[in-house]
Amino acid sequence: MARYSAMSSIAERYDRTADAYQRWWGPVLEPTALGVLGLVGPSIPDDGAGIHLLDIGTGTGALAVAAAERWPAIRVTGLDGSAGMLALARRELHRRLGRAADERVEFVTGRAERMPFADASFDIAVSSFVLQLVPHRPRTLAETLRVLRPGGLLRFVTWRASDTPFAPDEALYEVLDELEIDDPEEPEEVRAGDFSSPAAAAAQLRRAGFRDVSAREQVLVHRYDPATYLDFLEQYAERGRFLGLDDRTAHEVRARTAERLARLPPDAFIWRAPVVSVRARRPPR
Repeated sequence: MARYSAMSSIAERYDRTADAYQRWWGPVLEPTALGVLGLVGPSIPDDGAGIHLLDIGTGTGALAVAAAERWPAIRVTGLDGSAGMLALARRELHRRLGRAADERVEFVTGRAERMPFADASFDIAVSSFVLQLVPHRPRTLAETLRVLRPGGLLRFVTWRASDTPFAPDEALYEVLDELEIDDPEEPEEVRAGDFSSPAAAAAQLRRAGFRDVSAREQVLVHRYDPATYLDFLEQYAERGRFLGLDDRTAHEVRARTAERLARLPPDAFIWRAPVVSVRARRPPR
């Protein structure tokens, strides 16, 4: 490509922010992400014996570790492009299950568009809040189809496109406008983006060769803590923007934003975001 590698830039960003992600963003996504395991549960024997599960874009390992914990005989492979995120995933695995879990859980650095696995390696593939980030989603879906065994199951959840404003974020943006602070100049990340609808998601899976496809909309609901929301913005969601400010300006932005946040009612901090949950299978033959 003429410009920098899109996946490398995304991976590098997650390398830089892995700890902040685990603290600030992981807890927002985790309840909805873990719902994916509940949906694949009926396809897994009681202990997971004989099942090899792939977690695409495993990040800090929320799905991979929870699957290993839930099914004591399952084999799990977590794939991610960020070495920093995978380091946290291994740490969490060892904290919860001990180093003996390394015998059945592995974390692999690699790209979703070019998975370093043989054909028909996995019985089940799962993913949460990742397929919007890949530069080329059809290629990722084709790779997923390739590494699944005939009849293998894919379950994932990701965002449905929405432009509904969130009042606590708007408080910061109003301050930035008042102070005439422009967006930071950052490299463009090429990504597939959010699905426009469940129907669009299902159609893309069918075009990739999946069958028995279904997709439905859900709503992710998270209640933020008003007392720490400004920390969330500064340390994670708008980290790049704050890093680009001098100390005096950053202090002004924080002070003015804090004033606006304090005027919002508690219910304004309840975030509701639409997501798409998808089920599909590789054809039996």
